[in-house]
Amino acid sequence: MTNIYIAFVAAFLLPLLFHSWRVAVISLGVQGVLMGLILIYTHERSASMALEALNLFVVRGLVVPWVLFRAMKNVPMPSDFTLIRKSVLQWLIAFTLVGLAFAFGWKMSLKNPIEAIQLGTATAAILLSMHVLANQSHPLAQVVGLLTFEGGITLIELLSPHAMPLSAFVGVSLVFVILVLTCAHYLPLLAISAHGVNAEDEVFL
Repeated sequence: MTNIYIAFVAAFLLPLLFHSWRVAVISLGVQGVLMGLILIYTHERSASMALEALNLFVVRGLVVPWVLFRAMKNVPMPSDFTLIRKSVLQWLIAFTLVGLAFAFGWKMSLKNPIEAIQLGTATAAILLSMHVLANQSHPLAQVVGLLTFEGGITLIELLSPHAMPLSAFVGVSLVFVILVLTCAHYLPLLAISAHGVNAEDEVFL
């Protein structure tokens, strides 16, 4: 289990290191797959659990990256795309937030190390996504930050030993799908208009 949480932390930390929008989008899918594995390992087998796991694997693991890649297919991207600014201070803040997140998780779950790690991982994802949202103006970076934030919230929800009631599951899933489709619909136009990239700019397509 610990390896899965380490992989989840890597999934939202590594995109900060790479100046690649593709890595950032793929990381969202990886987070979805890892949340599905966490659900399987931490919950009792049931039809509701299987449905939630399938939703995490398919919708978050596959559909979200595919929709965002499709939306950005013909959109020129700046060569210096990044989720956080190239600044020692920004990196210091990022790693401080991760440290505080795991300290919070440990403080809240002293008697359950696995729960403490999961809570710390979720809190780190939430805090780092807020850091991205507060410091980036590129629409795709903001979408990645938003969906990472939502993933952190979902990871906290997975702390419950019980699966969601079917009606709640359908409602939450529907809202998430609408959110992703709305972001994908407006993303190309916002990405082009926000930065005014032209043919002379150095871009990654």
